[in-house]
Amino acid sequence: MKNISFFRSICLRVFLSIIFLTSINAIRMNDGPQSPAQVDEAAATIGTCPTFPQDNFWNTPVTGLPVHPMSDAWIGAIGTNTGFHMDFGSGTWDGGPIGIPYNIVSGSATTKYTVDFYYPDESDPGPYPIPNSPNREWGSDHHILIVDTDDCTLYELYDASQTTNGWAAGSGAVWDLNSNALRPDGWTSADAAGLPILPGLARYEEVATGIIEHALRFTTNCTADYYIWPARHVAQSGSCANPPPFGARFRLKADYDISGFSPQAQVILQAMKTYGIVLADNGSPWYVSGAPNEGWDNDVLHEMDVLTGASFEAVDTSGMMTTTTFADVPESHWAYQYIEQLYVAGITGGCSTNPLMYCPDSTVTRAQMAIFILRGMHGSAYVPPTATGAVFGDVPAGSFAADWIEQLAAEGVTAGCGNGNYCPDATITRAQMAIFLLRGEHGSAYTPPAGTGAVFGDVPAGSFAVDWIEQLAAEGITSGCGGGNYCPNANVTRAEMAVFLVRAFHLP
Repeated sequence: MKNISFFRSICLRVFLSIIFLTSINAIRMNDGPQSPAQVDEAAATIGTCPTFPQDNFWNTPVTGLPVHPMSDAWIGAIGTNTGFHMDFGSGTWDGGPIGIPYNIVSGSATTKYTVDFYYPDESDPGPYPIPNSPNREWGSDHHILIVDTDDCTLYELYDASQTTNGWAAGSGAVWDLNSNALRPDGWTSADAAGLPILPGLARYEEVATGIIEHALRFTTNCTADYYIWPARHVAQSGSCANPPPFGARFRLKADYDISGFSPQAQVILQAMKTYGIVLADNGSPWYVSGAPNEGWDNDVLHEMDVLTGASFEAVDTSGMMTTTTFADVPESHWAYQYIEQLYVAGITGGCSTNPLMYCPDSTVTRAQMAIFILRGMHGSAYVPPTATGAVFGDVPAGSFAADWIEQLAAEGVTAGCGNGNYCPDATITRAQMAIFLLRGEHGSAYTPPAGTGAVFGDVPAGSFAVDWIEQLAAEGITSGCGGGNYCPNANVTRAEMAVFLVRAFHLP
């Protein structure tokens, strides 16, 4: 009987695969062959609305992008050998539908509610058109996603619940589906990363056309204390080395053979190759999001459990940025690329938000420098030990950057400014910075070769820090301040600091 049941199961699987392929061909052959534009339209719309513009981050292929320098580290943090899970399907699990559902409404015919948020400062006020008995995610997050086809607006709620007075939620976001606009920097959305949820879902309707033309959303249980574009929000979780940031994008390796998978699975896997997957929330590692639908074959979805982190690589999406990160650092700024790299590496979050600013011409204090140097040395996720307040007379425990300043001293990068003090509010000169950088790069015991005095016109042999300044130039970290000079007594600006850090610590 077991053999007969197994044979029947195989026959049924083959039969369903034939039906699935036939249905795809029927869709494509209806009224003649579909042009690529017709297929694109079928895959990229919900109701009568686009799922954001074609050049949107979610909808842009990443096959030609370079591998990110942190690829191995990020994948290791999530789990190189950890298997994947398609967190959606047909039927129910634990009493509810499997996946994140969505609603399509006509706003003019739907009651609109002013939602009571417990994160109102980072939520859009609405009102939100919520249908009676809306499709709501089963489980703890209770997302409600709504597309209003009257004006192609996407409404998303996190932790939504109906009350006697209407609706309450943790947070909410309103998105124009015809726009690439992002959330204000630092704002959450209905997702921890501050991203929209709907464009990252695998939807059965797309698979039925034979193609998914956007990236997919996924989660992991250890995330960084910074984020990269287009994510806008931090919700650091877990404890691991080199945690990936929200917004990080990964793709299935081009040489991964998907030919042996069932047709449904091949559509999803091809999307992972072409568009990738985006880290958008905290949760189980390598859990990929989708919408529930009775068309899913759960056995086929489980075929993709064989994927592991080793099947993927992180991609460098910095070239996809449609806008500059900092409002005061345009692409024409001389240090633009270095400042962007510093942000992508998670070393800085800027000097102010709403709008996000970097303050490139501001000088760097010795306290700020301690943070910059240690993050350059140890990575963006590094947290120093708690300060005792007993190392420097002018750096009491609990003061700004005290933890970082004492650790900088513990690692031999600084001995302070004299008389048992650190001078945390004093600015850093370019001569002092040369010493800090090279000690941070090479260790406290490092001694540079003797300077010749022939490299910079304003740094003669025997002058303060000449050895360090000339070594900084020899390593390609600086070319001076112009005119054959180094300007050793000039204060370091935040723009200069970005260049120094990126070059000295080889930041991505």
